[in-house]
Amino acid sequence: MPYKNPEDKKQWEREHREIRNARRRKSRLERQTDDFVQQTAPNPISQQKSKNGWTMLVALAVAVGITLIGVFVGVKLPNSGRAS
Repeated sequence: MPYKNPEDKKQWEREHREIRNARRRKSRLERQTDDFVQQTAPNPISQQKSKNGWTMLVALAVAVGITLIGVFVGVKLPNSGRAS
């Protein structure tokens, strides 16, 4: 806004200072809120990873294999306090 008189410009700025500051505060608060929402709420669909069935199958096979090896070798389990 071009003013020919610098004093008129200073007066206008003094009179409208609160309005401009309120507008700035509002826009700053909106930006912070948008940033906060983006940081704390990730998209749950993009975060889901497909589970690979092979890893579960391999883990189960390893567990069964270790158990069978222990049975064939004759590993004795510790007594749990029960009388035999």
